[in-house]
Amino acid sequence: MRRRRVLAAAAATILAFALGAALRPLDGAAPRRTTLDDVRAELARRYYRAVPDNVLQRRSVGATLAALHDPYTRYLSPGELRLARRAVAEGFSGVGLTLIPGETGLLVTRTQPGPAKIAGIRPGDTILEVDGASVASLSFEEAVGRIVGRAGSSVELRVLRDERSLSYDLVRRRFASPSVDVRMLAGDIGSIHVARFAVGTADAVRAGTRTLEAQGARGLVLDLRDNPGGLLQQAVGVASVFLDEGQTVASLAGAHRRDALIYARGGDKTSLRLVVLVDRGSASAAEVVAAALHDHGRATLVGEPTFGKSLVQEIDRLASGGALKLTVATYRTPTGHDISAGGVVPDVVTTRPLERALALLASA
Repeated sequence: MRRRRVLAAAAATILAFALGAALRPLDGAAPRRTTLDDVRAELARRYYRAVPDNVLQRRSVGATLAALHDPYTRYLSPGELRLARRAVAEGFSGVGLTLIPGETGLLVTRTQPGPAKIAGIRPGDTILEVDGASVASLSFEEAVGRIVGRAGSSVELRVLRDERSLSYDLVRRRFASPSVDVRMLAGDIGSIHVARFAVGTADAVRAGTRTLEAQGARGLVLDLRDNPGGLLQQAVGVASVFLDEGQTVASLAGAHRRDALIYARGGDKTSLRLVVLVDRGSASAAEVVAAALHDHGRATLVGEPTFGKSLVQEIDRLASGGALKLTVATYRTPTGHDISAGGVVPDVVTTRPLERALALLASA
């Protein structure tokens, strides 16, 4: 199971636990510039702290970004950008393969009903080429990103099976990839698991809460374990289901932006008693939600301390076809806490979080 989750982890890595990741449109027509020129310009006008001239004058994109010593600011190739889009979408277009890095290429671990399975690709096959490009010359994220693409478009895969080379010309199709799972647990306790903060996540949580209340739930488990983050506005929307309108969700600060407070929105609220599950895989936008609900006394946090990421990224498209994911701000919790040192610490630290959560809600 853990190996099968590598593809999802790759998408999360590209986002790098992106808080507030947003694909910004290209500016209008402008004189042709190099990718390095674009990266320098974006860093100078949008990075969360001042960038020294000796960094901006480095002679390559890689050297410039490495000199920042910021693991969350990075250049995304066109394929990696497609994978980043997938990570913040409720669905994606591809061929229906779960992949992990293999010795000679991309190892197929599972096939979903779809183009690849229908064509005859099997678990255990190794993808050697994507549209004629050797996988060996690409990063894992770039290779996977080249397989993901627009529904209805074609992709050619060369596959190794039992020392035989096979070619498949596949047409991509749309796959559902919901970020929210809603269900009733034991007794009258509801559960909402949020896998990531994608487009539509807040609406799905709000609708799921109404459904559980209609089914008689009197308590709710909000499961944010292994949630790497995603879209800040979706995190604010989820917090707004449980907080009063106008309550602070987070504060943002950066060198090229005004300091700002982000507030809970209006709309339907729930008064269900709430327990939030977190672990070391809960990061960024997941930490924003957990900390906001905790700081306002709205929820009991159960599990392990979270990842501890307090930096905000956005994804800016570049004329080259790739993008720059760059840190644009830092954030603090409603009580002013910087989670970079130790993450969000639960009220109840345990290795059996769901069991403890059910016990807490049953005793209410």
